[in-house]
Amino acid sequence: MNEAPWRPGQDGEAAGQRLAVELARAVVRAEKRLGRALDRRELARRLNVSASSVYAYLNGTTLPGTAVFDALLAELGVPGPEAGRLATLRDEADAARRLRPATARTHPRRPAAGPAVPRQLPLGHSVFVGRDAELARLDTVHASPGDPATGRAAVVVVEGTAGVGKSTLALHWAHRTQARFPDGQLYVDLRGFGADAVMGPGEALHGFLQALGVTPAAVPADTAVASGLLRTLLAGRRVLLLLDNARSTDQVRPLLPTDPGSVAVVTSRNRLDGLVVREGALRIALDVLPRYAARTLLERQLGAERLAEEPRAVDELVDLCARLPLALSVAAARTATAPVGSVGALVRELRRTRTPLDAFGTHDADVDLRTVFHGSYTLLPAPAARLFRLLGCHPGPEIDATACAGLIGAPEPPIALLDTLTAAHLVRQHTPGRYTVHDLLRVYAVELLDAGPPGERREGTERLLRHCLDTARLADHHLEPWRPTPGGPPRPTAAQPPLADRAAAATWFETELPALQAVIAQAAATDGLEHYAWELADACAVHLRRSGRRAQRAAVHALARDAADRAGDRVARATASRRLADALSRLHRTGEALRLLHETLRACRDLGDQEGVRQVRLSLVRVHDSCGATRRALPHARLALAMAERTDDPFALADGHTSVAQQWERLGEHTVALDHARRALDLYTRLGHLDGQAAILIGMGRAEQGLGRPAAAIRHYMVSLHLDRALGDRYREAHALEHLGDAHAALGRHEDAHALWEEALALFEDLHHPDAEPVRTKLRPPPDPDGRHPSPH
Repeated sequence: MNEAPWRPGQDGEAAGQRLAVELARAVVRAEKRLGRALDRRELARRLNVSASSVYAYLNGTTLPGTAVFDALLAELGVPGPEAGRLATLRDEADAARRLRPATARTHPRRPAAGPAVPRQLPLGHSVFVGRDAELARLDTVHASPGDPATGRAAVVVVEGTAGVGKSTLALHWAHRTQARFPDGQLYVDLRGFGADAVMGPGEALHGFLQALGVTPAAVPADTAVASGLLRTLLAGRRVLLLLDNARSTDQVRPLLPTDPGSVAVVTSRNRLDGLVVREGALRIALDVLPRYAARTLLERQLGAERLAEEPRAVDELVDLCARLPLALSVAAARTATAPVGSVGALVRELRRTRTPLDAFGTHDADVDLRTVFHGSYTLLPAPAARLFRLLGCHPGPEIDATACAGLIGAPEPPIALLDTLTAAHLVRQHTPGRYTVHDLLRVYAVELLDAGPPGERREGTERLLRHCLDTARLADHHLEPWRPTPGGPPRPTAAQPPLADRAAAATWFETELPALQAVIAQAAATDGLEHYAWELADACAVHLRRSGRRAQRAAVHALARDAADRAGDRVARATASRRLADALSRLHRTGEALRLLHETLRACRDLGDQEGVRQVRLSLVRVHDSCGATRRALPHARLALAMAERTDDPFALADGHTSVAQQWERLGEHTVALDHARRALDLYTRLGHLDGQAAILIGMGRAEQGLGRPAAAIRHYMVSLHLDRALGDRYREAHALEHLGDAHAALGRHEDAHALWEEALALFEDLHHPDAEPVRTKLRPPPDPDGRHPSPH
């Protein structure tokens, strides 16, 4: 009877599992009888098969032929009655294999819901061994994705201890089967463990929706709404979602698909019982690698000849690493290029050395992961070791080479040092110029800092904060180059990313915002460094407003206000509170915004901060205007203008005239509004203030329409539209298109008007903004005389 790969079906799974367990027991008894570990290579030689075949027989992944099986039992010393029972189990498993259907159930490709086909899977581990049974279970899940009876998507939870290879398994399977998911693969690291702040489902949804073609500004602020949008976009598609490093069921549930064509694979160190109970998830619990697989992992990284020269040392190294893939990989990385005999030297060092990572060795008493990390760290040159320690200062999920320059105070990115760290497997370059550090290694780096030279951690943190602030200010300057900057415009350096224009600045903010938010939180909680929190929040303010990140904008300014409270800086608190109120008003939390602004107005008066009072007045105008309270907004606008006239500041004067013009226009006083608007436009033009020009031109167009001059209004709207597109302000672009449509309709150009309204509606809907409804109303056909709308067909 020929041997064949063992892939248990439903009927024969029990026999195959019992056979694997019994063989494992037979091996243990043989090793006890011999007083030493069983030499698999010698066993393979006696059986006249390959060593890999022996490993597969003992692991239960391959059924040996009857003759080889009998010889194997004899070599293991299995007594006659027990050998007969094992032979029966082998025959049952073989019979079940032969009865399995020849073809698996397949599913026709579903049509894609949209043009965006994400391919987000990061690179898998270069060496993958074992896990055959787990891969087979994953294959079985995809062989019948979802439950046709209930229409549910398939969900798999891969659980296990830190470093056991959960992500490695999930990524290996995902790459191997990605052709089965023609509509894309989505990936997110949920940062459920380690020093980083846990990623909320809203942030993960933001990334997924962007990958599926939704613009950042269009992502709903409400998590439940964003979750519904994700499910809508995945409907009818076959997509794989890999949700890595989840902490809890609540963190994952909003990210799960419901359409039966998709599959979600979740990895976690915790038991996610909620997913198993409520979502019917398949649980795959990973244990440490079998001994043969642990040795194979070392063999593939070090070479079979190298292992053959130090067999006892290799067996001991497997024990010391507790057969954890992470520990084995780090050990192999250290010894791969070292001279012969280094495996034994490493084993001796691991036996005697202790490091601060004791907590991560509590589940396996015979190994301490920190010892392995320390072994790699001590091989680093001094400059690379310093950079590795200082990586513990960075709280974000990833770091780029320029931020590393900031960490160590280097004049340019330390590429050579980073190459040294990646070669030692202490950092991973997941995309060019961007690096990640495993959470266990991050903890190790932090502890090295705490045990290192006095002040090293604080000095590194402050250098990082200064780098982030300098770069954010440089990017912010490109977003608003007309705004005056004390001391002159920021000057780029070689240690900063290349930011030459508005587009590059906006891209940098989009990439770095998660890290910037984490850095702001870090500064807010560090004695003496709190000022970086509100200064960074100020530098991010324009991008947060233009990109439509309403919830994140509020969170950043709340951190800034908390930092100012902690530092006792009343001026900084007033500024942060005003910015927070502006953000809350965009979230339609008008009551909170007004209470905060009135509190800030009193604080600015107590401080004698007249500029602060003026800014609060303008914010009050915006909040009242947003809810249609023009009569309440106008007095604040007039007071802000009066204060600006006393300072003779052209920026303040332009903002004051704009605010007053907008409120008079709302009240129907179009001639008065135009007078103020023209003054504002003249000031903004002289200052090169494109944002201000775009805003006031829309107001001028509305006033011209109010005076019955739609042709003049069109000229204003067209210039505003051009500026809005150049600035990337899609919300104001939509308003300019809507007003253009109104003006064309007033001239009887109904076809042009409808085309412009449709373009405006598409933008508003893309932004998920409530201003879409008035435009939608304009596009509806007029009602019949009986009051009913005619059918569009």
